[in-house]
Amino acid sequence: MDAKIFNIVYSSRDFSSIIHRERDRSDRTGQGFSLVIFEVGTGKNRSDSVRNLVPILTHRVRSTDAVGWFEDGRIGVILPHTTTESAWKFVANVRNAFNGNAPPECVVYAYPSSWIPGDEQFPPQDSRSRRKTPGPEEIDASGSRSSCLPCENRTRPIDAIEPDVLFQIPLWKRAIDIAGSVLALILLSPLLLAVPILIKIVSPGPVLFRQDRVGYRGKVFTIWKFRTMHVNADATPHRDYVQGLINNENIMTKLDNGKDRRIIPFGNLLRATGIDELPQLINVFLGDMSLVGPRPCLSYEAQEFSPWQMRRFDAVPGLTGLWQVSGKNRTTFKEMMRLDIGYAKKRAFRLDMIIFLKTIPAIVRQVADRPSGAPARPKELSAVVRLGAVFFAFLAVNSPRK
Repeated sequence: MDAKIFNIVYSSRDFSSIIHRERDRSDRTGQGFSLVIFEVGTGKNRSDSVRNLVPILTHRVRSTDAVGWFEDGRIGVILPHTTTESAWKFVANVRNAFNGNAPPECVVYAYPSSWIPGDEQFPPQDSRSRRKTPGPEEIDASGSRSSCLPCENRTRPIDAIEPDVLFQIPLWKRAIDIAGSVLALILLSPLLLAVPILIKIVSPGPVLFRQDRVGYRGKVFTIWKFRTMHVNADATPHRDYVQGLINNENIMTKLDNGKDRRIIPFGNLLRATGIDELPQLINVFLGDMSLVGPRPCLSYEAQEFSPWQMRRFDAVPGLTGLWQVSGKNRTTFKEMMRLDIGYAKKRAFRLDMIIFLKTIPAIVRQVADRPSGAPARPKELSAVVRLGAVFFAFLAVNSPRK
């Protein structure tokens, strides 16, 4: 009897594939679905809970619905073309079938949702540090609404009941990120020391620039960059420019391809070569970023995303990615999104290696595409002289004495 009950329930791997398929269908048709997750415990308690729950579910699901393991200790039910309200009616029907016995705790997710990471709506850091008890209906970091049925004994934080099985980072990828970031920090240490000297010479102010970005599953984190703009530069031109690229489907040329007075001397070169991004190797080591993945976006950029474009957050943001080596500034915004989402779906070792090999040629092309013919500014020439003086002074101090 137990074997027959368990055979009705999809394995976690098959169930995960079904959820991904439903997300693809929803993105394509615009018709949403709901996912109900039941907590059924572990060990003997799980067997008893499943023995009670699964027959109830199989008598109440439609032929288009699917029942499967969501994680150890949890069973999920996919309800295509079902709103959150209808999903809760399904839950109420299931609960009533227990005839006074305590039903398992459950959570309802709906896809897609209107989740938008914004300055006010979205928490500045990991949401589990902000609140412990979810409300009757909340938005999770993957772009799905979630509702938690109150439990007499406990209420679980919403982060603890998200569908992590959908977004697991491959172990090989994390291992490469740790080893690669450490090796790069060591090999590039002379450059990482020289660039701050250059910035200090050409522009007063801090060497590093920090900024909040939206990353993996919508988590907001802080990235570090070498500062390439003057202190307190106005961000409004960039915000307006990005909005135009998203809404008008223009080719994604960089705003600083023209004469941007906000950029410090040599700033354009640092940006074109990607040298200004090198401090993000620390983000890679910490796990906020990966060596390969979509670039992390700003909150006001994510506010312009369509629901299907939220799938971009299924991948860990990276220093380089499929979009960067596939034309980058020659593509439109939607083309960039399709490339990033395509990478998020594949996440294969071979693809990462191909992107690595194509990154340097892509940087060379990007430098070659920079506008030419602009005369060097006097401040840039002066900076070269001062930097040369510092270099020769360093050599003189450290030269061997006879």
